[in-house]
Amino acid sequence: MNAAVPAPPPAVTPDVLGDETARLAALREYVDVSAPPPAELQAVVRLATRLTGLPNAVVNIIDEKHQRQLAAEGFDRGTSARGDSMCYYALGSAGLVHTPDARQDVRWKAHPWVDGRLGNVRSYAAAPLLTPDQQALGTLCVFDDARPRHLTPTQQADLTDLATLVVSLFDRERRARLVTRHAEELRRARAAAETARALQESLLPHRLPAGERVRVVSRYLPGTDGAEVGGDFFDAIGTDTAFVLVMGDVQGHNSAAAALMGQVRTAVRAYVTEGHEPSAVLERTNRLMQSFDGDLFATCCLLALDERTGDVTVASAGHPAPLVFAPGPPQALTVDPGPPLGVQAETVYGQTRHRLSGPSRLLLHTDGVVEWPGAGGTGPRPACATGEEALHAALAAGAQEDAGTLADRLLAPVRGSGHDDAALLVVDYDGPAPGTRENRLPLPSDTRAVSTARDWLRSTLAGWGLTATADEAELVVSELVTNAVLHTGAPTAVTLRYEVADRLLCVGVEDGSTQHPQPRTSDEEATGGRGMHIVQLIAQRWWVAPRGEGKTVWADLLVE
Repeated sequence: MNAAVPAPPPAVTPDVLGDETARLAALREYVDVSAPPPAELQAVVRLATRLTGLPNAVVNIIDEKHQRQLAAEGFDRGTSARGDSMCYYALGSAGLVHTPDARQDVRWKAHPWVDGRLGNVRSYAAAPLLTPDQQALGTLCVFDDARPRHLTPTQQADLTDLATLVVSLFDRERRARLVTRHAEELRRARAAAETARALQESLLPHRLPAGERVRVVSRYLPGTDGAEVGGDFFDAIGTDTAFVLVMGDVQGHNSAAAALMGQVRTAVRAYVTEGHEPSAVLERTNRLMQSFDGDLFATCCLLALDERTGDVTVASAGHPAPLVFAPGPPQALTVDPGPPLGVQAETVYGQTRHRLSGPSRLLLHTDGVVEWPGAGGTGPRPACATGEEALHAALAAGAQEDAGTLADRLLAPVRGSGHDDAALLVVDYDGPAPGTRENRLPLPSDTRAVSTARDWLRSTLAGWGLTATADEAELVVSELVTNAVLHTGAPTAVTLRYEVADRLLCVGVEDGSTQHPQPRTSDEEATGGRGMHIVQLIAQRWWVAPRGEGKTVWADLLVE
């Protein structure tokens, strides 16, 4: 039944065949024409000839353009144009088609496979290959070129049953392909997850530093939904002025999120190490992210803790606020939240200041710690109205536990949920160093700043019993404040810190300029230029701490 010469297509209309788009979709799902046909098809067509008594049998599938013969008995199988196919026309009958003598049948006698143009079919029968949802894939066809033959009802039923068997064979192959495809997708997903997870783990710190009075326990739990991981990150960085804790979350769950996480964490660490305050770190990181490819964004929270005094500075870019607890119930530190990093260029981030007056515990976490299935009271996890309430309950219950045990308790509701990555830091702070005293005074933005700072300095030192050091300290404060007035517009505040054990008095003057002062030598007749040179001669050391769009100039004096 192979086509030799083209012939006009028979009159088959879409309303006869039904939804051709759906039929072709079913054909692509059930039959892979690029693969060898099921071996059992040959047995089916051989059995079809025996049961019907007709010498030729063939399994046809009919796609957009062709009739493809997958198995044939009595002749060599091949492919022909769909428009030349008797079986294509037979599909329009939606059931078994049988003609004992096609030459006498008005439906067929002018067909090229009957009238001699392509062939001389006499007896013909075709049972449609119907899927469970009645989509026709093709036919199981038997025919005789030599003489007319009439199939009995039993033979027609046998042919229909064999057509059902053919569809079952196709369905078996379809299911096997689905299993293979699913296994391959799972293998690729696991490979992608392992790659992304390895990338993320390589970018996260394997060990966090401890401060003189600070210890940190970290936990990271990757989500299991989907093939890849997210961009939760954390860090702890010790600087000359503070112990800085970082917690962040990059949007997305893929290798791109993990890679961006590494970039953001590296940038934050670099800016913190340079000495910038939390708000300035976020602003610089946000500007840097504007140059990154893609449209991912990140939330981030920075907490800078001065171990000696307990002063805490917090800045947040769309991230949950840190919690302080033990002693006392969990309480969120007040933050001045800005938008996530990478969303708005030139965003100005605010920061808030707090003080821990004694031993305390802090918690920084990502959304995954409080957003999990069951957080609203369903499922086997704690029946709380919100994930935040469940977190607070866990903090209260584990207040006396060591930090590692508490961290595991906090992640217990999340473990196995497969919802999202979760990361947290539990921070134990021993409280301010014994004997450390500190006082800070905002200054007026004019020339009164110098006299105000001097008067406040002497009063503070008198209260601390350090009047013997007052003259040298007053000279240093006068020079630092004067330098700020002349070269930066105005100072903003002066800080005094006395570390009793080290007998060290630290004087700091804040201003709004990023330009560092430079000591210089002036001749005897010069009326200026001696300020920082005098500070350098009197102080044990002096140094500059960047602070957002400004800085603090510090000078340390030994107390005899």
